[in-house]
Amino acid sequence: MQNVRKSLDENGSPFTGRIATKTDVGDGPDFDNVDSQQSSETTETSATSCSRCSHIYLPVASRLILYGLCGFFAEVMFTATWYFCDHSRYTHGWKLHGCTSVWSFPIYSVSSYVVEKLFLALNGKVPLFVRGFIYLGWTYLWEYITGFVLRKFNACPWDYTEYTYFNIHGLITFDYAPLWYIGSMLLEIVIIQSALQLQYRIERQKLE
Repeated sequence: MQNVRKSLDENGSPFTGRIATKTDVGDGPDFDNVDSQQSSETTETSATSCSRCSHIYLPVASRLILYGLCGFFAEVMFTATWYFCDHSRYTHGWKLHGCTSVWSFPIYSVSSYVVEKLFLALNGKVPLFVRGFIYLGWTYLWEYITGFVLRKFNACPWDYTEYTYFNIHGLITFDYAPLWYIGSMLLEIVIIQSALQLQYRIERQKLE
């Protein structure tokens, strides 16, 4: 997936609105461990099915939902691990209790979408490890802005003042810089690049 942007430009991108064709997506996997008759029937069925439908890349709304859910999951896993390791302060133990806030959904969703845009703009021009620092800078900026706004309404779900050393107004902490850096690169490699290649199938009759 090193050249995702080029692939998207050739095969139809979420931003161009072009529908991927049969030529773009192929006829599916090649099954080597079945007899020739079954293989022939499978190929014919696949070709017939593919001729009746079109493949469309995930629209922005779907990717935003995916990014928000991934952020939810990551935060619950992180807090569960944190509570388990810091057993002197938290007593959840092997319950592996994790938590998050509803506000995390739009925060992670929008932040990841911006990282997606940065990836599409920088891929092939800037090395991955440098892109990681750019993502890190954006993450801190977005965390501070959203935290500052939410704090005005007494709704900010995080405050780093009491349990980190290098924080700014309790809204961002540089203690987490290595985690945010690694997390942002995983976001690009595992989630964003996959999301940009996901497709769903629509029957041609429905399109017409």
